[in-house]
Amino acid sequence: MNFRLTGILALVAALLGLAILFWDKDDDTARARLERARRAFRFDPARVDRLLIETGDLSLECRREGGQWHLVKPIASRADPVAIERLLGALQELPRGDILLPPRKAADAYAPYGLDAPHATLSIVAGAATNRILIGRRTPLGDGVYVRQSNHAGLARLDTSLLDLLPASADALRDRSLLSGVPAAIERLDIRGPAGYLQLARNGGGAWRMYQPFTARADSSVLSALVEKLLSCSVVQFVQDAASDLSPYGLDSQSAVTAVLNTGSGDGSQLLSLGDPLPNDPALVYARLQGENSIYAVPLEVRQALLLRPDDLRDRRIPGIDPNSIRGIRIEEGETVLEFVQNADDSWQIVSPFRAAADGAAVRKLLWSWTDVRLTAFDAPAATNEPPPSARLIQITGRDPHAPPVVLRLGPRPQEAGTARIAIDGDSGGAVVSPSLLLDFPLDPLLYRSREILSIPAGDIAGLRIVVGGQSVQVDRDPASGQWIPAAPWIDGVLAALSPLRAEYLLSIDATADAGFAAPYLSLTVDLRGQSGLATTLLVGDELSPGGPRRAAVRGRDLVFALPPWTVEELRPPTKEPE
Repeated sequence: MNFRLTGILALVAALLGLAILFWDKDDDTARARLERARRAFRFDPARVDRLLIETGDLSLECRREGGQWHLVKPIASRADPVAIERLLGALQELPRGDILLPPRKAADAYAPYGLDAPHATLSIVAGAATNRILIGRRTPLGDGVYVRQSNHAGLARLDTSLLDLLPASADALRDRSLLSGVPAAIERLDIRGPAGYLQLARNGGGAWRMYQPFTARADSSVLSALVEKLLSCSVVQFVQDAASDLSPYGLDSQSAVTAVLNTGSGDGSQLLSLGDPLPNDPALVYARLQGENSIYAVPLEVRQALLLRPDDLRDRRIPGIDPNSIRGIRIEEGETVLEFVQNADDSWQIVSPFRAAADGAAVRKLLWSWTDVRLTAFDAPAATNEPPPSARLIQITGRDPHAPPVVLRLGPRPQEAGTARIAIDGDSGGAVVSPSLLLDFPLDPLLYRSREILSIPAGDIAGLRIVVGGQSVQVDRDPASGQWIPAAPWIDGVLAALSPLRAEYLLSIDATADAGFAAPYLSLTVDLRGQSGLATTLLVGDELSPGGPRRAAVRGRDLVFALPPWTVEELRPPTKEPE
């Protein structure tokens, strides 16, 4: 192998790679130079901290301080950062036109171009550097404008779009937004108007509550929309600056409306006052921002949105009834108590008036029915904190262990069917609720008890003894082989019916009532493996209707239930033919 030739080829490849690298680098540098060269003005908008514009009788000056733009001339005002950045960006991207060099010896060399008394002057200041741009007259054909930078002897012919960038008045660069922030950051809202004073704030969980003129839950969706409308309010017209008398604008009268916004960051309040409609445009109203002496015109709809009654802002949902957030429910009505709790595996259990597994589907159906209930009207706040008398109390415990239970007190309202009275602990006064499901749903625990009566795995059964129609059948499992003796195909049907055994419906918790159990239609005794002497006996009694379900009970348990005919049939062994 020729190692010398290989080394030479490798060196050539490396040199070619370096050449390509430097070629690309030079190409990028050249492209950057060409990009800069095509622009009429060279400056970095991000580094500009002052902008001065003089055109005709208009003289503007804007300054950037603390990252914020301010208009300082001809008036002191907030500047629109978007408008200024757009102006600077458009100036930077303006393409350079033809370059012209005027006669150097002429005393009035720039006069033919209108640059001895410029039509407009732009001064772009970035630190100690100032880029002063003089704009002269239009070209003879009117398709361009003559421009000169004060530190250059030459001048250029630029597109007339440069003239479109010049603001016609100071208002073009003024900030038209009034309130700053985002809806999620607003922690408090105060509204004062002809109808009185409203004070609202977020609680620890971020939900809105009303604190004046009374304490109540507020509708967070309504409040969020109102705050968003206030934050998006913008100036339509700049009416008057340096205004000292507010009376002509209705900003100091009883009809004025004020809104105060506070954020949780402690950066102070923002107060917006809204006054009378403009005489020449009733769709606009006068407005003023606290700390400023300028009068603005804003849409009337902003003022109308603040003309609210307390009930307009109240939450009409029932608190705590989100089915996915409930961990426990206790209902009290007279001496009757019905209580459910949810276990760690999300299954439900009845704990009062007895302990038993609950039918999860029945409990969830009940909880979901509550989500349709709404508060339709409110009473005036009571003079005392004593809750009104109620016929039913519902206590709802949520999944949050630190949150207090929600307590609802309900009573009848005979004057209007389908409604009920409700008092919610923590809210001032009572309310009307519709529909009246919270007051009307039945408290019979059997409606919510699990219909799963037995659940015996087939492998745990050591023997079966079935008595039906005067005949008794006994089968046992061989401990060694696990086979049934005597083997019979109907045994599999019995085992399937017992794992689990489900009732069609529940009848009573009084198993001592005469249900045909003294002489049962069928009795089934299940002996369990590994538990000597333990057995479970199922008693099946009379029919509830001809050919229909039969009463049934498990011996030793206080529960009567109905078994469907097909389940009873599975529990029966084949009838022996008489010999």
